[in-house]
Amino acid sequence: MDSKTRESLEGPKHALEYLAAKQAQELLNDESSDCRGIGVDIEFIVDINIDNDTFVERNFTQAEQEYCNERPNPHASFAGRWCAKEAVIKAISSLHPGREKVWYKGDAAPLIEIEILSAPSGAPFVVIHGDAKDAAAKAGVSTIRVSISHIDTFAIATAIAS
Repeated sequence: MDSKTRESLEGPKHALEYLAAKQAQELLNDESSDCRGIGVDIEFIVDINIDNDTFVERNFTQAEQEYCNERPNPHASFAGRWCAKEAVIKAISSLHPGREKVWYKGDAAPLIEIEILSAPSGAPFVVIHGDAKDAAAKAGVSTIRVSISHIDTFAIATAIAS
């Protein structure tokens, strides 16, 4: 994507991030909800470098790689799964500003411990392992639901932790 195209799309990307964050905050403020945290991530599909084998192997399980590579647009599928993993981290770690921090890995941490699989219905679901599982338990999270979408340029995912 050239810089002019990217620049023209930054506005809509930020607008989508804002709307998603606003909806998430409304859900968190709903006292009848069992929601403990919400995460949203949106990325340019081209920014997810699936040509870098090290990146793919550090961040996607074999099952995720097989699923994405079998899809009509593998790049979009990898980007959607990446967004879901980022959204899961945010859902687990953004429970409340006053609560104890539970996610201690840095920005470059591999995300292979957060696995996004597909149910027979096609719906994505989350399986967490290792440090991610420990962080969720520490936060009192027992269930994480995700929704993933992608179109021409963007991939977006939302995760709800309860």
